[in-house]
Amino acid sequence: MPLTKTTWPRVGAPVAVLTLALTACGPFGEKGDTSENARHTSRSEAAGGDRGGAQTVGMRSGGGTFWPGQTGTRAFKEDTGVEPIYRIAAQKVDIGTADETKALVPDPAQAKGLVPAVAAVKYTHLRGPTVREYPRVGDYAEVYADGRRGAKVVGDAGQPKGCADPDEIKDWKNGQSYLLCTTFLIPARARSVEVMWTEIGGEPFTWAF
Repeated sequence: MPLTKTTWPRVGAPVAVLTLALTACGPFGEKGDTSENARHTSRSEAAGGDRGGAQTVGMRSGGGTFWPGQTGTRAFKEDTGVEPIYRIAAQKVDIGTADETKALVPDPAQAKGLVPAVAAVKYTHLRGPTVREYPRVGDYAEVYADGRRGAKVVGDAGQPKGCADPDEIKDWKNGQSYLLCTTFLIPARARSVEVMWTEIGGEPFTWAF
């Protein structure tokens, strides 16, 4: 299932060193302000019929709303100056527990009622120059719950199992893919979850779970 309640083992430094990036609107993000059309599909709708799962169903070059596993393509300018074209597809969102939240923040009171949501997004270097180091395309994935952006968990606690560390990716060439993961805190009782990827000023890709 693309959206699961799970325990997600992490490697690297202790999770206690993580900090919570809070917005001005409090511990649960701020109202989604990137696109109005990115916040209307529930996770129950995404799982219906034959349209769920992680199969690649199609590609789009502009913004749009996708089912899990569908792909969009976008040229993205990396910090190093190169601008390859990526194929981007959100594969799943793993939902953690309240106990795991307590280990992710310095003050558990800040995150009362929240649970971690790990967005796993697959990025494929389609064409263009090699990304020699430090790709940042994965930094632009965000998790929204009930139309509001989650609070991003930042720090150096390693990556969830199966996810690549972007700081360790070198010489990313055409045809190579990596699964990059980002953790956000969302309300434990959220009814809809979406993954949104967009660069500054660009049209968003949104996956409904």
